[in-house]
Amino acid sequence: MYRLRYNRSMQVRDVMGVVDGLAPFDLAEPWDHVGLQVGSPNDEVRGVLVALEVDDAALDEAARQECDVLLVHHPLIFDPLERLSDDSEAGRLALRAARDGVAVIAAHTNLDKARGGIADVVAEMLGLEAAAPLAPAAADALKLVGFVPIDDADLVRKAVFAAGAGVIGEYEHCSWAVEGQGTFFGRKGTDPTLGRAGRDEAVSELRLEVVFPRRLKRRVTGAYVAAHPYEEPAYDLYPVENEVATLGLGRLGVLPAAQPLAAFAADVAAVLSLPSLRYAGDGARPVRRVAVLPGSGAEAIARGVAQVADVLVTGDVKYHEARAAQTQGLALVDAPHGVTEQEAVLRWAQTFADTLGAGARVETFRNPAVTVWQMREDASAGAAPPPAAPTGASGSAPAPASAPAPLAVPARPVNRDDARHHLYTDGGSRGNPGPAGIGARLLTSSGDIVEELADFIGTATNNVAEYQALLAGLELALDRGVERLDVFVDSELVVRQVNGQYKVKDAGLKPLHAQACLLLSRFHEVDVKHVRREQNAEADRLVNEAIDAAGH
Repeated sequence: MYRLRYNRSMQVRDVMGVVDGLAPFDLAEPWDHVGLQVGSPNDEVRGVLVALEVDDAALDEAARQECDVLLVHHPLIFDPLERLSDDSEAGRLALRAARDGVAVIAAHTNLDKARGGIADVVAEMLGLEAAAPLAPAAADALKLVGFVPIDDADLVRKAVFAAGAGVIGEYEHCSWAVEGQGTFFGRKGTDPTLGRAGRDEAVSELRLEVVFPRRLKRRVTGAYVAAHPYEEPAYDLYPVENEVATLGLGRLGVLPAAQPLAAFAADVAAVLSLPSLRYAGDGARPVRRVAVLPGSGAEAIARGVAQVADVLVTGDVKYHEARAAQTQGLALVDAPHGVTEQEAVLRWAQTFADTLGAGARVETFRNPAVTVWQMREDASAGAAPPPAAPTGASGSAPAPASAPAPLAVPARPVNRDDARHHLYTDGGSRGNPGPAGIGARLLTSSGDIVEELADFIGTATNNVAEYQALLAGLELALDRGVERLDVFVDSELVVRQVNGQYKVKDAGLKPLHAQACLLLSRFHEVDVKHVRREQNAEADRLVNEAIDAAGH
């Protein structure tokens, strides 16, 4: 049944208007692709399905729920499509959506930045107080300065306000004016509104100032000229480079009370319904100032987030980014990209449903695979993916609970209790010191590859590279949930040092040794063993591939 709104069925353009009101599309980053990606603004809408992204499961659910709009966070069409065909996954899904009669609307970085958007939702989930944007958004606005006869000022104001000017935050019809004197000399053929042609005139005018979004430039200036009584209205446009303190990427807030990093990481995992997640830093260190960038936000490390925060919560953190954070004294909590954003999007759906009103149903859907990493079948027998079931009820999105519901199937470690994984690591430099690389291979007890790692680490000695490889390999194993591990290293020095047989005399190796011992202590069982170089040939291959790829 269609529910009538404004004496007609709801259309896609109405849904777009609600999304734009909550998370203005103009807020999106310049590289982003948001808004209507598939469908027509004039299509009628019975229901809206809110999900993290477009996939076949989401389109199946849209059909089952009779939803004509799929509102997603991750844009379906991001890279330019040379053709609309099944040659690409985006093209295939876009074709299917069109054939199914499902419009696709993307709200990505605009929803990240918006008040009450993804960043605010995650900050609230983590219990942060006094949360404000970590990177305030640029205003991207212009200021119109016009000169208007006093008696006509109200008419001109109303015209530019109607065109979208004069909005500052939650305030409308904002302007500023001061009285002054304007002069002119009308040449032959002119017909001035005030005074006469052919002589110098001086008239009382108001200097009128209003701001407006840059995208409304033609509309606002057109309204100003049309409403102005002069034949040749005078006005100036100035760029406004202000930042909007309430809008922007990420959030920075404080916990009600400081707590140990390890305990905070456990709380974040619980909020996301995960058994655990990885963190970087001293687990006993108290943290209170928290920066959060949902999704992938490790670039904040290079931008100096350590100056304002004790810990950064984000996803997709790479090895070198984590090392840079540690150097700066910044702790990290690596919250999985898809999991974090999906939980936030589904909670935000309640705000969207409330704003949309009774014009159409709003349903929510959990994409069944929000992380690209999967457990190996032989190492997690019996595990099944979460069902592709909606989480909302007809008529509205689910109201956020005080604690999120657990996943249908809890995550399991990659190893069974009776199995030990094998980790081979190697590091080396060409020159000692010289261009250096690291390699690590994580295998099941039966020898199947779980994951390989190869990375160039810049200029280093052989011993530093060996330690860096060990650290990266241990982090990899912990990240995959390994509890029992045999580590094989072809550096006898490193093996004897971490096993306590040799003292660490090199000052440069002491912090690396301490970090290795800390990581080793996090396994249920672990042994570090020395192997001959020929037995570690595959890890050595990864080292050389990393150095070669870096052009050395």
